Amino acid sequence: MQVSRRSLFNPRDWNSAPQQSAQVSPALHLLNRITWGPRPEEAERAEKIGLSAYLDEQLNPQSIDDSQLEAKLKALPLLQVKDRRALYALDDYEWRVYQTLARAMLRRAIHSKRQLQERMTEFWTDHFNISANDVDYAPDLLALHAFFRQNALGSFRDLLFASAKSPAMLVYLDNFVNVKGAPNENYARELMELHTLGVDGGYTERDIKEVARAFTGWTIHPKTPDGFYFDPEEHDAGVKKILGHTLPAGRGIEDGLHVLSIVANHPSTAQFVCRKLCVRFVSDDPPAALVARLAQTWRQSGGQLRPVLRQLFLSAEFQQSAGQKFRRPLDFLVGVLRASGAEIWQKWVLEEIVLQLGQLPYGWPTPDGYPDTAPAWMSTNGLLARWNTAMRLTHAAYSDPEEGGVTVDLYARIGQPKTVSELVDAVAR
Repeated sequence: MQVSRRSLFNPRDWNSAPQQSAQVSPALHLLNRITWGPRPEEAERAEKIGLSAYLDEQLNPQSIDDSQLEAKLKALPLLQVKDRRALYALDDYEWRVYQTLARAMLRRAIHSKRQLQERMTEFWTDHFNISANDVDYAPDLLALHAFFRQNALGSFRDLLFASAKSPAMLVYLDNFVNVKGAPNENYARELMELHTLGVDGGYTERDIKEVARAFTGWTIHPKTPDGFYFDPEEHDAGVKKILGHTLPAGRGIEDGLHVLSIVANHPSTAQFVCRKLCVRFVSDDPPAALVARLAQTWRQSGGQLRPVLRQLFLSAEFQQSAGQKFRRPLDFLVGVLRASGAEIWQKWVLEEIVLQLGQLPYGWPTPDGYPDTAPAWMSTNGLLARWNTAMRLTHAAYSDPEEGGVTVDLYARIGQPKTVSELVDAVAR
């Protein structure tokens, strides 16, 4: 791909490079987007069974044997604790549980065979972002993350409802102190701006105030099994008018549930989330026609994600989008590890690299989640961190256990190239 000096430092120019300039096979292009980085054997399998069949496998993760990953996750015993109250009772539970969450996320990204499920879990983690910078709610963050994984390819409605009732979300966006007479609008605003309709989705400031009233009384309680508690004494039971719908007086928790149904089914939500999916998987400025078709499928299916994703990945626009996405830091790191077969034996080294690259799991401080476009990641410091990471993963000195125990056997992956040119081509693949 020919890239001018000007386009290297102007992501808009870089992103609008001719689509045909990137010479990537259809199978490799698909795997570059739906996995954290293709392993050679996965590319061979996709070529063998066909892209449609391979995609269908990934869209149905329960059909894929992931027992090798499960064996690796046994080293994280807190994942097996199902009672959130038991986690909160641990000494130093905040960092112990967050560390488990982050390590499990990285291990799944690197080792899982259910790659699209893991990619979509990360997507929903960003979409419903909750910062772990304040980790007082880490056990509830762990539970919500598990729900996102289980339902990553299912119903948007289920994801939305689960996020709204999560104690982690209730605390992060202040709804746990949202009471009648003094409503807190933080969750109401982010619900419509970031989780559903989008900033141009057709709602008003009046809608935000009414939604905040609908969620009064949604709070937390340490003795309930899931931590959620509806307090009828703190709920505003008056009439509410939201996005053309009237919520009658005298109701309780039904007000909030009704609001979630309204925004989940709103056409602006279909448009907004489908565009975000295209930005994640196609390009920073995706074709409007593709977004419109996906939004139509979304509405017809009631927000079911599998048909939307299948249509996206088999679309002509997706197939022509090779080279139009700049990898985020975790994509870069995990992609290198998966492609090269490198192993990092010291957990602290992997975590140190992730920190230096600037994309710690749940590390983004604001509710909008980690950025998904090139300008956010193409800084001088960001690129330097990637170069240093590449050196660290390939330099022989780092194979010393005291330096992190990084091992990589490229020749096991690429065979025995006879010339430098063949070597470069093999590594680039």
